[in-house]
Amino acid sequence: MELWSSTQAADHFGVTPGRARVILNSRGIRHLAGYPATAVRAVRLNQGARTDLQCHDLDRAISLQAAAVAITAAATTEDKLRVFFEFLRGSDSTGPAALQLVEAEPQLTSEPRFDALLAAAAERCCARYGVPGPMWTLLPERFLNHSWWVSHLPSAKPFAIKWTPAPFRRRGIYFDAHDLTQDGTTTMPEPVFGASEIREAFQLLADKLRQQNIIGHVHVIGGAAMLLAYDSRTITRDIDAIYAPDGPVIDAVRQIAKVKGWPSTWLNNQATAYVSRHRGEGVLVFDHPHLQVMATPAEHLLAMKVRAARSVRDAADTRLLLQQLNIRTAAAVWGIVERYFPDEAICERSRFFVEDIIGEQG
Repeated sequence: MELWSSTQAADHFGVTPGRARVILNSRGIRHLAGYPATAVRAVRLNQGARTDLQCHDLDRAISLQAAAVAITAAATTEDKLRVFFEFLRGSDSTGPAALQLVEAEPQLTSEPRFDALLAAAAERCCARYGVPGPMWTLLPERFLNHSWWVSHLPSAKPFAIKWTPAPFRRRGIYFDAHDLTQDGTTTMPEPVFGASEIREAFQLLADKLRQQNIIGHVHVIGGAAMLLAYDSRTITRDIDAIYAPDGPVIDAVRQIAKVKGWPSTWLNNQATAYVSRHRGEGVLVFDHPHLQVMATPAEHLLAMKVRAARSVRDAADTRLLLQQLNIRTAAAVWGIVERYFPDEAICERSRFFVEDIIGEQG
């Protein structure tokens, strides 16, 4: 563990050593043989108030150790990758505090590919904040002897060759950096929702709306829609939705969050910029006198997945939607995309993505 003196902390903050000690002590960062450097870096300086410092909330993310445990327990490669992406989502949302998530070496997962993947994630996190990766990331077991092309789609390989970030490439892991993006949505790493938990959450929302004699409407998109309508996964951390009436629903969501200890964004509309204006009604997945919840139509989900075209993260859902819709040609896919997003050009990445998945059908 790297330890800093109060003088080093003061230089980092741009304050006097005495002020640095006050700041760190007030945030529970104690001086033993020194201050933990990762904890000091995690304290964020507000612009315009140089001595008013804040820490990011680490409860919003999972550590690499927790990710390693979950990966070990996961049954399929797809589920293991979901855990990895959840770690990325959390670490991306916590700012410099993410350095504390990667400092300690996680247990080995019994799968060399994922042992190397976690080391690459740690190095990527540290590089973002201009610090060296932890020493454990240099251990031999954190590198692969053979290349791992994470996506099996033929079109993904050229993108992976060009865009794989250096921490992954040096370990023999190849996948498009596009898969590291969060699809423009706000991260909500807590809580973890299964289908039953989502329905329980909607029941709580319905009860709150009933108390106000209000009828609410929610149109669910993204991962929650895939789970509720098509049973495509076991958990989601995204409950992205469009809802009305805005004010009462937002107030109820915040009240529930306070009682349950959830983020106030457990139900959020942050992804509405990526939704078609002509999305349609969809499938009714929760029905209550004071709350109706629809999962967005499969065609709309397919159009959104094709537009995102992340070769690792969107491929499985796209295959399932094509099967649900009995679509076997790329032309049929483009017809759906054109219907939902008529004014947007189809990018080359999306074309390759669809052609590969359609080609798998033989």
